[in-house]
Amino acid sequence: MHTSNHAHAADLESTLAFLNSVHFDAGVPDEGLGTAAEAIAFFADRGLAHDEALHAQVEAVGEGPWLQRVHATREAIRGVWDAQVEHHEPSSADIDTVNVVLREAPRIELVPGDGCCGIGHRHTVDDPVGEVLGRLAEPFVEAVAAGTTDRFRICANDGCRWVFEDTSRAGRRRWCDMSSCGNRAKVRRYRSKLREAADEAADEVSPLGPVEAA
Repeated sequence: MHTSNHAHAADLESTLAFLNSVHFDAGVPDEGLGTAAEAIAFFADRGLAHDEALHAQVEAVGEGPWLQRVHATREAIRGVWDAQVEHHEPSSADIDTVNVVLREAPRIELVPGDGCCGIGHRHTVDDPVGEVLGRLAEPFVEAVAAGTTDRFRICANDGCRWVFEDTSRAGRRRWCDMSSCGNRAKVRRYRSKLREAADEAADEVSPLGPVEAA
């Protein structure tokens, strides 16, 4: 372990980007972190870690196991997110996976500084991706602890399931994007109403045809 006076802190926006890094279109996954290089760029671009340390870890453990850990952690955080939003009990495996990476998150401590002291962060030297994953889990876990998850959402389009925080004034947002998933839902509802109207009109027509006047 060693201390550092800089932090690669994650916010909820980073956590959401991580969870949405695998995107679904009509239920078909589009993996945004398909290689270690893509994952490292994702983490480094958000200031969550030094890419040199991550590249060195990939070389040491192998790309397959390293990337599998990233994907498994993302899936576990997502599983707990879904459980929180949909009000059901998460799997024990997801809870265990999230708790493991939380233990790798940097711990704060006091360090000497001008006027008294500042805040440093104690890092795990040999597991940089563990730190990154722990950082990404923290904003969500902190929100659960604070009871501030009432506006956490999952897109109502079952073929999308994008996760987001509803920042609208009314707090009634259901879709990740009104111009895409929301508009598709409107079109489906409109077509469904047209079909229902057509069916009702067909039912009103006598199968024997028009009745001739006596």
